[in-house]
Amino acid sequence: MNVKRYALRLAALLLILMSLTGVTMAQQNWAAPCVPAPYDHAYQSDTLSVAIKRYERDGIVYWVADVQVKDAKQLKAGLSSDKPNGREEQMEAIASRNGAVIAINGDYYGAHKYGTIIRNGQLIRSTRTTRNMLIVDQFGDMSVRVDRDQDKVPQLGNDLAAQGVWQTFEFGPELVRDGQAVTFSPKFDVISTRDTRREPRTALGQIGPLHYIIVVADGRQDGYSKGMTLPELQQVFIEHGAVTAMNLDGGGSTELWFQGNVISHPFGGGKRTISDIVFF
Repeated sequence: MNVKRYALRLAALLLILMSLTGVTMAQQNWAAPCVPAPYDHAYQSDTLSVAIKRYERDGIVYWVADVQVKDAKQLKAGLSSDKPNGREEQMEAIASRNGAVIAINGDYYGAHKYGTIIRNGQLIRSTRTTRNMLIVDQFGDMSVRVDRDQDKVPQLGNDLAAQGVWQTFEFGPELVRDGQAVTFSPKFDVISTRDTRREPRTALGQIGPLHYIIVVADGRQDGYSKGMTLPELQQVFIEHGAVTAMNLDGGGSTELWFQGNVISHPFGGGKRTISDIVFF
């Protein structure tokens, strides 16, 4: 048997084995998702892997999404009316127009004038705030800025933009740092951090390089889902291997969108208009 014919037969045999085991070339390039199979929703291409699991525990319905990308710039922000401080829109409109596979509501920066806002590398504003800031750098790595007393604005925004920071989200509180639940700062006054306060929640975190985790909890719906406390949200991230995580805008803004459909059950029916989304 000549070498060429042998190589062709070997390649054919490998393809057959891969089809029998359900393994594709694309699947071989991704880390194991942080959620167990079978997934409720999934998507995979050469540059994006999404696995979503729905959980129902102790009267809380929530979603955990494992997202992996090949390039940091795939973690994108969508703006209402496609411009800073544009006319607010429902999340579905922003996600559809941007061709998102998976999307969540962002920090609703348009509802206030505080903080340093960078979206897709563009500095929008830099003002004083008591909020926590989730920073996504040019490599896609996340960190959270908590102590804002010493912020020098607007210089802070210019410095971060000059460093190549890709996104900043201003909300909070920080949930997980170095894989551990953080103690909430008494200076944080944007939302209640009481351990008994239950709300719909949207939060974003990182597991590893270009490997992210989204948690969305439905709430304020008696008989369906009562919402999640911040300590419960922290525990979900830790259970799924997050090293960094921060809470985003929640309540009536909380929404999880996947391939053309809202798959969570937003309080109020998901009709709220917002200023921004996070999408892949």
